[in-house]
Amino acid sequence: MKLTFEQIKAITVGAVRIWESDDGIRFSKCTEKQVAAWYALNDVLGQRAETTTGIRLDFYTNSEYLELSAFGGNRFELHINGLFVSPLPMQTLWNEGKTATYDLTPYRENGECRVTVIFPSHAVGVLDGLCLSDGAYLRRPDYDVKLLFIGDSITQGYDSGLDSHSYAWRVTKMLNAESVIHGVGGGRFHASLFDRIPFDPDYVIVAFGTNDFNKYTTYDELREHARSFLSLIAEEYSHKNLYAVSPIWRARSTTMPMGEFEEARAVIAKEAESLGFIHIDGMKLVPHRTEFYADEWLHPNAEGFSHYAENLVIEMGLIHI
Repeated sequence: MKLTFEQIKAITVGAVRIWESDDGIRFSKCTEKQVAAWYALNDVLGQRAETTTGIRLDFYTNSEYLELSAFGGNRFELHINGLFVSPLPMQTLWNEGKTATYDLTPYRENGECRVTVIFPSHAVGVLDGLCLSDGAYLRRPDYDVKLLFIGDSITQGYDSGLDSHSYAWRVTKMLNAESVIHGVGGGRFHASLFDRIPFDPDYVIVAFGTNDFNKYTTYDELREHARSFLSLIAEEYSHKNLYAVSPIWRARSTTMPMGEFEEARAVIAKEAESLGFIHIDGMKLVPHRTEFYADEWLHPNAEGFSHYAENLVIEMGLIHI
């Protein structure tokens, strides 16, 4: 039984746009306006805005098998009942005209299992087809909370190993959340990037700043861009829980033309708090040790992201220890 576009759409999470194209079903974490705004900043940012970060198919089914055909990088993941089962080398399979088939019967509990197909965070994942057993049902899960993440390469999960090991993905799983992950490597505060999306989050977590410190040349410039962007978020989500995460620890490049890294972090914290955001001190999230960073100075590795996620939900007051 090949699922229809409407069935696929019903079990898709993390996409703000879904459409049919000549080569399959496409998904986007950003609106068209946002993608255009990223491209206006530069082409690399635009390409990263088009990646399928945070997008997944998530459903319960009594099907005996899953047959999947997709392409756009080798970073698809299959999770069953919340457990990582396999990476899906879909690009290779698609190039060979094959599909990936998985036996679901060993995973069924009381006749069903939960299937989650995670799309690549750093490539554009395209779905060519999804088949289940004839007559099988599929049911979208119930989620406990809705989260919107907005940030740069760290939010996108750069160097996390598996895409599901990023802090945004880990928090999503920990809280059984429906989430949209607007992570774009190289991203920074810029008012042009704001747009209203068809998603009503309970919590909005903004984590820009480390690229702003590199890009902008004065504290005043940083302050202006942070305020102009955050004010739009604050206005759109005025009755939501708003959090601003200041940049996490870095091992080097703590002095730039703007000045000192710690002072830049303080500028972001002050502007965010003045607009009603709760400031989360990024220095409290990842251990200040190079072994928790994939590049030894800026991007956390899988273990570093684990600390980030756990400490973030604690700082937000969502989990107590």
